[in-house]
Amino acid sequence: MGLTPGERVHLAAMETTFPGWHLVVRDGWWWATKRVPPTSEQKAAGVLHDFARQGPYEPVAALTVQLGILARMGAA
Repeated sequence: MGLTPGERVHLAAMETTFPGWHLVVRDGWWWATKRVPPTSEQKAAGVLHDFARQGPYEPVAALTVQLGILARMGAA
């Protein structure tokens, strides 16, 4: 099943907003994979290598949390 036009626009906006993440939608799940895997220190702080959320809005919230963690570490 393909994305709706609105979902395609949302995905494109997410790709622009979160360029450090590869984003795909599969079977209703929105997947985000960090383009550069997190370091051990980042993992310990809560940075995920990848995750899936049902969406399209839940992954934006999760990505914002991830960016917040990285920013606090000075790595955003």
